[in-house]
Formats: sequence, C-alpha cells, structure tokens
Amino acid sequence: MKALARFWLLIATGTSFALFGLGGLFLAIVVFPLINLLVRDREQRTRIAQQTVHRVWRTYVRIMVFLGAVSYEVHGAELLRNDRGTLVIANHPSLLDIVFIMSLMERTQCVVKAGVWRNPFMRGVVTAANYIPNENDPERLIEDCVAALEAGNNLVIFPEGSRTPPGVKPKYQRGFAYIAHRSQAPVRLVTITCSPPTLLKGEPWYKVPSRRAHWVIQVHEHIDVPDQSIQSAIAARSLCMQVERRIEELLAA
Repeated sequence: MKALARFWLLIATGTSFALFGLGGLFLAIVVFPLINLLVRDREQRTRIAQQTVHRVWRTYVRIMVFLGAVSYEVHGAELLRNDRGTLVIANHPSLLDIVFIMSLMERTQCVVKAGVWRNPFMRGVVTAANYIPNENDPERLIEDCVAALEAGNNLVIFPEGSRTPPGVKPKYQRGFAYIAHRSQAPVRLVTITCSPPTLLKGEPWYKVPSRRAHWVIQVHEHIDVPDQSIQSAIAARSLCMQVERRIEELLAA
C-alpha cells in the first residue's frame, strides 16, 4: 500500500507541474493578450491581471488538493484578504510558498528573479501582473517596491532570498527593511511550515516524500516600522533583526 500511495503521489505531483506550465502558457498567449486588447487603461489592466493570477492560483491549489498532491491549512487568512498596501514577509521552505500566499490575496505584487522573465511559461504572467524584476539594481528595486506599496498593492517578499533547506539557519537580506522604512508601509508576518519537507531548493519535482506533504500557513501580527527620522541603515538593520527573531520565535512555538 505504501508503494502504491507513493506512486500515486508521484503521478499527482507530475500532473500538478504539467498543469502549472500549461496554465502559465495559456495565460501568457491567450488570457492576458485578450485583456490587453479589451482594456485600454493600464492600471485597470494590471488590477485585472493580478486578480486573475489570484483566482488561478486559488484554483490550482484546489486542484493539487483534489489530486492528493498536497494538503494545507491556513490560520488568519482574513487578515491577508483585508490587507492593502502591506509588505508581507514570510519564511521560505518550499517552492509552493508563493502560490499559497498569493492564492489568499487579490491585489498583490512580488519581486521576481530575472530568470523568470526569460521563462516562456511565466514571462507573460509576470509582465501582465506588473511584478517587480530583480535586475541587480538595489536602488531601482527599492523604488519600484515603494511605488507598488504606495499604489495600494500588497507586496510579498521572502527575506531569505531563496528556499532554505531544513536544519540550515536562514540568512535574512535587509532589502525588505529598507523598503519598509522608506515607504512606512505596514509589515505583516507569515510563517510557513511543510511536513515532510518537499520541493526544496535544488531538488527535482519527482523526488517525492513517502507521504503527502502538509503545509501550515499562519498569518501573524504587524511589525512596527522604525520612524523615518532614524537613519536608514540603522533602521533597516534593527527591523531585519526584529523580523528574523520574531519569525524564529513563531516557528519554534
């Protein structure tokens, strides 16, 4: 029975990955070009694209659950649904973290690695939704993120920068703290756990665990942002340490 269950998990995971690629391609070559054709106002197009991505991710999560590829639970989802112009900070154990978070939030942007913009399955999606490219220009990146928050969009950032393997202490980058300090946007903490660990950095999708992985997404309080009167480097260092310490406490609880 265990071998059969693991075989089905492999099939369900492979199907989920295939749907991810095909869905991204369909959005890029059909849905978003149609939106561009029918909606002239750029801001309205972006808003519709972001809402579309939200609904697609929500449906995708339901499909994965139906197939038996994953299970999950969310605590405090209503807090994310009600957030506007909020910087959402989360730990990053797995590939699906952003999928779960964005399935819970309608008007949301995120910072995307430059490589994603060259991915034919994802380029149309990230462009239409006006996601923010990380092109190794820190000042431009901060400016773009601040503008997104001031426009009322939520912004999701993983300060670890990449998925951190189990048992390895994450190293938080301070970019999010500079964004928070300059924008004075509220900072919302989210913790994510995945058991057993799966879809880790550098791990192929077909390396499935012995049983279905279960995600727990917990939405927590806002963190106070240092006043703009405080020198930015000092404020960023303090906020980064505060967030790192608080996330560690929440994950250990």
